[in-house]
This record gives sequence, C-alpha cells and structure tokens, in this order.
Amino acid sequence: MANVISFDIDSKIFYQDVEYVIKGYPSLSEVLLKKLNKPYNEKIVKVNDLISDPKNIKKRTKELVDTEQKELNKASERFKIIEPLLDIENRTANDVQKVAKKNKKGIATIYRWLNTYEQYKTISSLASRREFCGGKGKSRLDESVNTIINSVIEEMYLHKQQYPLQDIYEQIVYKCQNIELKAPAKNTIRNRINALHPKIIAKYRNGIRVNETRGMPNKFPDVKMPLDIIQIDHTKVDVILVDEENREPIGRPFITVAIDVYSRMMYGFYISLEAPSYFSVGQCLLNAILPKDELLAKYKVEGEYPVYGLPRKVHMDNGKDFTSISLRNFCQEFRIEDRYRPVARPEFGGAVERVLGTYMKKMHVLPGTTRSNIFKKGSYDSEAEAAMTIDELEEWYLDFVINVYHKTEHSSIFMTPEEKFYQGLYGVGKEKSIPFLPTVPTNTLKLRMALLPQIKRTVQKNGITIDYITYFSESLRKWIIPSQYKKLKPELKNEVICRRDPRDISKIYVYDEDINEYITIPYADIRKPQMNLSELREAISEAKRQVTGRELEPHDIFEAKERLRQKVEAAKREKKSVRRKKSSKRHQEKTLKMEKEQIDYKETQTQPIHLDSSVKEEDDDGYDIYPIG
Repeated sequence: MANVISFDIDSKIFYQDVEYVIKGYPSLSEVLLKKLNKPYNEKIVKVNDLISDPKNIKKRTKELVDTEQKELNKASERFKIIEPLLDIENRTANDVQKVAKKNKKGIATIYRWLNTYEQYKTISSLASRREFCGGKGKSRLDESVNTIINSVIEEMYLHKQQYPLQDIYEQIVYKCQNIELKAPAKNTIRNRINALHPKIIAKYRNGIRVNETRGMPNKFPDVKMPLDIIQIDHTKVDVILVDEENREPIGRPFITVAIDVYSRMMYGFYISLEAPSYFSVGQCLLNAILPKDELLAKYKVEGEYPVYGLPRKVHMDNGKDFTSISLRNFCQEFRIEDRYRPVARPEFGGAVERVLGTYMKKMHVLPGTTRSNIFKKGSYDSEAEAAMTIDELEEWYLDFVINVYHKTEHSSIFMTPEEKFYQGLYGVGKEKSIPFLPTVPTNTLKLRMALLPQIKRTVQKNGITIDYITYFSESLRKWIIPSQYKKLKPELKNEVICRRDPRDISKIYVYDEDINEYITIPYADIRKPQMNLSELREAISEAKRQVTGRELEPHDIFEAKERLRQKVEAAKREKKSVRRKKSSKRHQEKTLKMEKEQIDYKETQTQPIHLDSSVKEEDDDGYDIYPIG
C-alpha cells in the first residue's frame, strides 16, 4: 500500500517523535497541532516538515517499488474480478456467488479479496504477499455508520438533483445522532464520494450516457474540486537559450507541464534540454506532488504556490512517454486513474493545450524568442539576441506562473486560477466548509525512486549489466544463485527491479525488502567516470563504430567516451550541439546536488546526532545506503 498522510481534522500525527492531533489549517502550507499529553500545548508546523518526519512513515510498507511486476499483474487480475462488486452499494451473497462462478473462484476467495481491498484501498494489497501492505491498526467506522453513509450517498449524491456536499453531510450527521453514534468527519464523506467509479457518477448523478467501449462519458468528466483531474503535456519552448560558461546559443528547451483542470492552476512543470521522455513526465509529477517551498527558496521568488498533493485522475495523450509501464504502475499504486485521450476527441486535452499556448505567447517577450512562426519572427535574429540560461528561464517561468498567470482572470472560468483554486478548497454558498489539505506521500525518497525509469534485470555472478555497463556490490550476493542450485530448484528467482537516474548512470538503485532500504549499486569498476544517459548512448554508438567481430565490453564504452571527450577538447570552437549537451549536463548535476542537499538536510533534522559518529551512513562495503524507515 502506498503510504500517504491525510490531514484530517482530529487525526493523530507524529512530529519530532511526539504525538499530536490536528486541530486546523492556518494556511494551505501549515497545520495547527495540539499535543496529546500534558501540557497539551499547540504549535503551527509546515506541511513539508511533517512529510519528512520518519515517525509518519509506516516502516513495514510494501509499496509499488517493492512489488515485483508479476505480483502486481496478479493483483490487477484479482482487482478486475472483484471490481464489479465494489460498485454494488448493497452487495448480496448472490452477487458474490455469480462473480465467483463466472471466474471459477471459490466464494470464500472472493470475500477474502473484497475484505483485503476494502481494508487497504490499494490494488497492490491484492498481491500474493501482503505481509508488508500496511493499514493495520487503522481506526474503522462503526458498521451502522457505514450503512448510513452508503444509504445517504445513494439517495442524495447519486441523484440527478445533484445535492451539494453540505446537504449530504448534514443528513448523515442527523441520522447518526438519531441512533446516538458519532458522525464521521466531513472529509471521510468527501473521500468516500471521490472513490466512486466515474461510470456510476456519470450515469446516476449526471444522467450522461456512458460509452462502454472507452469507459468514459461522451463529454469531459465533471470536475468538482482541485486535483480531481490534471492534464500533462510537452512542448518545445519558443526561446533559444545560451550556455552558462560562454553565453553561446544552445537551442530551444522542452517543457513538460501539468495543469489542474478545475482551477487552471499550474500543478507542476519541468524544463529540460533533453527530449521528452518518461523521465520528464516523472520529474514534472515530482515537482507537482511535493510542496513548492524548496523550489521557491531555490530561486528566491516571492509569492505563494499552494498547489500540491496526489491527484485523483491524470489525463495524457497516447505518446510512448505517457504509456510506459513505469508510469502506469505508479498511477495504479497511488490509486490515480490514468486516462488517455481518445482519438479525435480534442476536448480531452484542451485545458493544458490552451495554457501552453498562453505561456508560449508570454515567452515571446524574452530575448532569443523564435516567435510562433517564421512570419512573425521577421528579421529578428533569435540566436544573436539569445541571453537566458536554463536556470534563468526556470526562475522567470516560476515567477510568471505564481505572480502573473495565477493572478490573471481566465476566460474559461471567469476568475483568476488562484481564486478558483481557493473556492474549490473553501467552498461557496451552501457548500462552504472547512478547507482540506491534499494527501501526500510520507516518504519523498520512495516517491523520487518510483518516478525513475525501472529496469528488470537478472543478477549474475559478476553483478547487474545494463546497456553494456556492469554494476556490482557485495550486497548483491544474496540474489546470486549458483548454477547447480538453479538446476535443482528452477523456481528460485534472482531478478530485481532496478531504478536508474538518467542524469547520473554511475549507479543504480535496488530495493532490498529484507532491510526495507534502497541499496546503491555503483559501477563494478568504481574508477570509471560519471556519465549521463545521453553520453552513454553516444559512447555506445562510437564504440560500435570502432569494435567489430565481437560483443561490446564495458571498457569499450568508457574508452569511446574518452575519445569523444578528447575530440571536444581538441575543437577550436564548440559546436552548438556540444554546448547544448554540456549545458544540459551542468544543469542536471546542479539539480542532483540540490536534491541530495535537501535529503541530507531532512535527515539531520529528523535523526539524532551522535558526537562519535559521522553524518554520512555507509554499509559494510563503503557504499551509500539511504534509510527509509
């Protein structure tokens, strides 16, 4: 189960090893806490600080990154079997029997899967091995209260009258009081409604005919609150950048943006000199899901950027960077519906495309702009006028988003995105209510890893080989199976899921569920130089041109990289493509350094300091280990 923090009023939470209860939200980035024990004092804490507190991480949680693909596929198959039963409000034994007979499963098995899913609320909980699925010890509502909630939702929410949330909640409170039971929190009702299948809502609440072949209504789904639906897309920026050293042109960057459809707020973005890929999508989602405090501090931009948290649905086009198995697994684990735009249905991507068009027009005032076409560009020399680096563009873009775009009236919603966003949180009229904070992952390191591309590999006696590069650590020996044992016990497995950061391929990350930690596995030859993925691909191409008649070896790749480096050094004047690659690498290294500093800083804030120990933690072999428990 993906572990998240839900900031419900009166829920308990740890901060600096002390248990508190949540009393309110002074702002969207702060929480008012009251100590559970004497002297019962209160304090205001940043949401970001609560996320990084290790006490809020359930230490034995088997998440997406810990679940092997085969188990996840099996869990998905089981979910498809019980999914029809989840949509039945008043489920009967006969309903369960029909599903069991249709799928040739035992009735007890179907009940067991239903109970497991309804307890943990994640598809991965249906995997064969559930010992790390979490969720134990959570408070559960009285069965009578559950019955009241289901009844009122069916009577009032799934009704064409479209009763507002406040009316629905008041009816639930009234019925609970009549039988002298404590009413649930309003956020509990909101979450229960958000978990309803969109087909059920479309049919009974909106009266919309559902296109069963697509699984989506014939118009864009209703968006009732912030983060109900976000849209993601890429585009090439209409500005030529320069490198940081010589201020020479290096070409146009790419931008990946995520838009909150309800408010049109910029949910997250990622600017890169590399072509769009799953990594671009992952970094955009990482920027979107986490609070933006550190981003604002990095560029010293004044203003508020209140959008963060896990979305409920993500709409994307059908490009290969959006349809990767890594992205689908990520969405599946966090119960994010990944929806792809139907062919010839432009209304399903209109919001993000209009916003991208708005951004590109605003960027036409920047030095080095290419305008939108050659006619508008005229005699303007974009390369000669280019002046901004990628860091300067990021700073300008961030400032523009939070202090201009978010505060400018949007023609589709007839108010500013910021006003619409706060309206969705606080409500208006009869639906005015206590604001809520979005759910967020408790472990940012695991979130970062889950958004890196995943690669499945078999552990050989010399380590793990990916793209001709071999990685090795003594920590891998537990997965190495001697050939004689493999013949005797063919069921033994030595496959692992590896994570690799394209910005630095000198190491990979393997999750070891026995110690509940990521293990960093370096090059087998740690003397070899660091590379990014683009450099690796170039080196492989160069090596293939030079080596014939045999398979490539790791030393061929590194020799090819050295030849390429010498060619660059020997050149009297760098070509634009070379300057672009070097600038991209410097930007990636700078971002990696900042991320490491953030992780190191949070560890020093949440772990005790001992005078006789160093700050950095290493394993017995001297390789970095990142604690997550």
